[in-house]
Amino acid sequence: MTTAAAARDSLDAAQKLLDQVTADNARAEEFLSWLADAGDRADQLAEYIADQGPQDIEAVLAEDAAAITPPVGNEDAAWEALTDHHDGLLRILRAVTEELTAGVDDED
Repeated sequence: MTTAAAARDSLDAAQKLLDQVTADNARAEEFLSWLADAGDRADQLAEYIADQGPQDIEAVLAEDAAAITPPVGNEDAAWEALTDHHDGLLRILRAVTEELTAGVDDED
């Protein structure tokens, strides 16, 4: 039989876990909001470099062939950023998959 002191210690430890999980849940909500915004920005960048970006670079360079354009003017920089975004999403997907399937293959 558990003593009252041991039970209180156990309850205190469980309460700390509950508080941490509750805080984690709030952070997950913040993360999901950020993730949606990050996806929108990546989509906008991809659309820009596929459509308007080349036209903007052409217009700037037509006016001044020696003009220095921002890094987005180099499609490689934009595509690398988008690839990094995609790779990050894959890492998130793997982490979520591992978390959700943990213990599925455990034998009883």
